[in-house]
Amino acid sequence: ALAIAVGDALLMLQYATYSVISPEGCASILWKSADKAPDAAETLGITATRLKTLGLIDKIVNEPVGGAHRDYPAMMQTLKKTLQDTLKQVQSQPIDALLQTRFNRLMGYGKFKEVEL
Repeated sequence: ALAIAVGDALLMLQYATYSVISPEGCASILWKSADKAPDAAETLGITATRLKTLGLIDKIVNEPVGGAHRDYPAMMQTLKKTLQDTLKQVQSQPIDALLQTRFNRLMGYGKFKEVEL
C-alpha cells in the first residue's frame, strides 16, 4: 500500500482504511481465526487518525455525518475544495523542495525508536 503513497501530499477520508491486508485476513494468518479481526485492525493501525499520527498521511478529509456514502454532493464539494487547496499549496513550492520533502518522507518509513523494557 505504501507504494501508491509516493507523492507530494497524501490525503485520506476520515472513515477510510489503508492497509495491504484486511483485518480479517491478518487475523486468519496470525491467529488462525477471523474472529480476532478487531485485534488485528487495532494492531495494523489502518485508520486515518492513526496514520496521521504516524506521519504516513498529510491530511484527513472530513466526511459528512454517517460517512461519505450518506451525502455524495457534500462529500464531492469537500473533496473538491481540499484537492484544489492542496494542489495550490504543492504548486507554490519549488521542485527541489518538493523532491527533498518526498525523499525525507520515504526515508522515514519504518523508523522506530528503542525503549527500555
